[in-house]
Amino acid sequence: MKRLITVTALLLAMNSQAATQNLDQLLSSIKADIAAQRLSSPAGNNALERIDAFREQAPYDFRVVPLAYQWGEAYVALANKAIAAKEYDKAQGYLDKVWLVAALTPGLEESQDKLDKLYKGAPNVVARAEEKGPSKEELARQKQLAEAAEKEKAKVEAERKRKAEEEKRQAAADKKKAEQERLRRQEEERQRRAEAEKAEKAAAAKRLADAEKANTAKSKADAKPAAKAAPVVAVAKPVAPKPVVKASAGSNEVSELWSEAKEDTAPMASYPVSAEQIASRDRDIADSLQPVCKAILDNDASVVVHTQDKADYRWLTVRLTLCLRRLDKSFRLRHSYQAVADNAPFVTLHPTREVSLVRQAGD
Repeated sequence: MKRLITVTALLLAMNSQAATQNLDQLLSSIKADIAAQRLSSPAGNNALERIDAFREQAPYDFRVVPLAYQWGEAYVALANKAIAAKEYDKAQGYLDKVWLVAALTPGLEESQDKLDKLYKGAPNVVARAEEKGPSKEELARQKQLAEAAEKEKAKVEAERKRKAEEEKRQAAADKKKAEQERLRRQEEERQRRAEAEKAEKAAAAKRLADAEKANTAKSKADAKPAAKAAPVVAVAKPVAPKPVVKASAGSNEVSELWSEAKEDTAPMASYPVSAEQIASRDRDIADSLQPVCKAILDNDASVVVHTQDKADYRWLTVRLTLCLRRLDKSFRLRHSYQAVADNAPFVTLHPTREVSLVRQAGD
């Protein structure tokens, strides 16, 4: 029993959907007929027959009413042209059709009044129009249909406005939510970079302190024999070189760290740079660096600057840093230097690093 009810409901739904599609097709065909002036001919392919068919299938579907008035207005326009050409019989024939189908068509009464005043030679035209005209009941029905159509139109318009407002509010809410999410992620990234930078500075300071401590201990150990020789040789003379030894040891260690700081990851991308602009220190190089900077930001990449010497490396690094700051002030560029034998400078992008290459070499 349940299966029978389900099948019946499904069939009814399918029939209802098919009927709706058929009515929609009729409305589209009526519009096309009116546009093509197929108002009541040829037989079997005109707007009037389709309007009647629509009313028979869906007498309470008021979507056809505005089209009926458009059909009537098309005939009123034809009647006005016929009146202007003094073809009064043809004009009355057009108006008779409208009186029978859509008596409330705008302009119908005015055109009929105009024709009545001009067509004095055939007073029976008005009487014939009255005989062919709609009854009071038909006029009342058409008026009721027109009022119902206006109400339906107002209802549809109100629903359209409501949906538009709802979509507008939803779009604004989605935009606000997306902006909040973007700001949240930006703040998280800023904090992450700040913490990484802080940790790197702390580690570098610790390594420097350890190096200074080791140098101090070494200097003290080297200074002990000189203290014993003080009675024979002037005290200041053997002690004088010690600060130089200390500085030299620290400098050697730092140089050693820099020499070991090599990028060992495969490049993600490579960008050539103008050797002439670098040599002339041309600041217009910023224009050609824009794609490089965008790629660095998009991939959160570190870079290796390949130049002929370190002076070019330092100048180009400054240009890259300024370029990046214009795009993202919170971004911190990690860079290293690699010499090239020929004068063909370029920049390679590498995976991001949490610490500097110097720190990696020290660890």
